[in-house]
Amino acid sequence: MLQSVKPDPALEDRILAAHAANDLRALVDCYERAAGGLEASGKSDESCFFLTHAYVFALDAGDPRAAELRARLVAQGRETPDP
Repeated sequence: MLQSVKPDPALEDRILAAHAANDLRALVDCYERAAGGLEASGKSDESCFFLTHAYVFALDAGDPRAAELRARLVAQGRETPDP
């Protein structure tokens, strides 16, 4: 079962500030960082939750990191591979 997981307080503050400013690139950075920290501690479901957010904001921003984020989601079985 997926537990409620928050990033560290400083990162959470950065996420909230980026949302308030509608700073999509900062949101990609923050959510990717949150995902990485959880992935490193073996929390795959929680990591993919934040990674999906990073991917969606990268798409919205036209950020070139979207392709790499998508590849990570594919590798985790959370996105379908290209045919």
